[in-house]
Amino acid sequence: MIEDRWKIVLKNNEKYKQQLEETTDVMSDLRKSAKDELLDADTDTRSDLFKDNIENFIGIVKVPVGIAGPIRVNGLHAQGDYFVPLATTEAALVASINRGISVLNQSGGVTAIVLEEGVNRDPCFCFKDLVEMGQFVSWSTKQFDNYKKIAESTTRHGKLVRTDHTMEGNQVHVKCVYTSGDASGQNMVTIATEAILNYIGEHSPIKPYKMYLEGGMSGDKKSNKGVMAGCRGKRVVAEVVIPRSVIETTLHVTPEQMVFTAGIATRGMVMQGNTGINLHFANAITALSIATGQDPACASEAHVGLGRCEMTESGDLYLSATLPNTLVATVGGGTKLPSQRACLELMGLYGHGKANALAEVLAAVCVAGELSLGSAVISGDFAKAHKILARDTTEPIDLAKDTLEEAFVKAQAQLVKLSNLPNKDVILDIYGLYKQSTVGDINIEKPSMFSFDLKAKAKYEAWRKRKGLSKEEAMREYVDTIVKLAEEEKRGVSAAASSAPSS
Repeated sequence: MIEDRWKIVLKNNEKYKQQLEETTDVMSDLRKSAKDELLDADTDTRSDLFKDNIENFIGIVKVPVGIAGPIRVNGLHAQGDYFVPLATTEAALVASINRGISVLNQSGGVTAIVLEEGVNRDPCFCFKDLVEMGQFVSWSTKQFDNYKKIAESTTRHGKLVRTDHTMEGNQVHVKCVYTSGDASGQNMVTIATEAILNYIGEHSPIKPYKMYLEGGMSGDKKSNKGVMAGCRGKRVVAEVVIPRSVIETTLHVTPEQMVFTAGIATRGMVMQGNTGINLHFANAITALSIATGQDPACASEAHVGLGRCEMTESGDLYLSATLPNTLVATVGGGTKLPSQRACLELMGLYGHGKANALAEVLAAVCVAGELSLGSAVISGDFAKAHKILARDTTEPIDLAKDTLEEAFVKAQAQLVKLSNLPNKDVILDIYGLYKQSTVGDINIEKPSMFSFDLKAKAKYEAWRKRKGLSKEEAMREYVDTIVKLAEEEKRGVSAAASSAPSS
């Protein structure tokens, strides 16, 4: 079957054939053919694993997965340190979230709690006039026990918890709200609600002349304000108080700057007509969803939420994320696929009894993302991070052509993309050179001799040792150090390749 589909695709895709012919030999070698790229040997062998998740299967698209964390979550269900796999093609996202996580961990971790659960479907019934509609509503509001029995006969884990009737003209929407256990629940509630429609069609004394399984009020995969005061999926809140010292020394901003800038952003979002107020919940939600087998299209509704940034009475920073629309699962759907299950197992969150914990971790990760992006906009690191992390590192450093500043930026990009990090002493030396290059002589107080923060003490000493070096001298030494590391790594890869046995 898969071979037959590929024959049809390749036979009828003359444009693709032309593109392959026009591609250089080097690129052809790298790209392979579309079939070889999408249907590698391992995928072909395990193709039966995907039959319940896709139609007309022809292969797999490989999305790179990065790891952030571990993040410390002090939740009702998630308690401990969790690595966070993030699947994305957006450079700087994993690094940004990881930076936010570092600050949260320094603050003792994130408190998170699932407050409410409920997945819904919204059938709509049409009548010829208000009298018929009123008679139907009078009957339907007394049928909950029957609806519940019929709906729950279709599922082992879904439970109908309530029905809400909303009248509009001569039509009525009967929103059916369920809990779905550790499954995301969209398919579950669709099948269960269809059974309710069949019951109504057979037993209602007033027959609707038309009825639809979905009338648009469920909010499924649509950004909407209706959920803000309620819940679809899981309503989750995460919060943290970050000490002023952590904000200033790690993010290089002040709590006052964070709060002032949050006000600007909030007003800007209101003027733009945003649904919800947050910087980029969607980034964390989508990347974690793709990695762990959630439905990434749910990000269109799940990103609707509120981020808060306030000063505490003691001058520290309070951050929170309220996500009323979190749809996650740890069983069923895409979670059982090999790569996605591996990511959930890496988190320790695969299987029954883990969905609420996953929701709390996701909310905590959203806090990390908001913190990192918000502070980066203030400090000027926002564009700089993308310039460095999204840069093509195949472009060599050439001091005969590059200015020192250009070489410095290239060196930073090469450093973060080394396959193997240098030892601790070299990293500290690089840190000292970077601070001397960008700030100049050390301008922070030495950590107290009674401090247990050994990392802060080591970083202080590394920077102090470079005191007196001009910014230009420090920058040049920084570049020379990174060039040397990159060359050593390249020689190591080449040596490994040359010593590998031939096939």
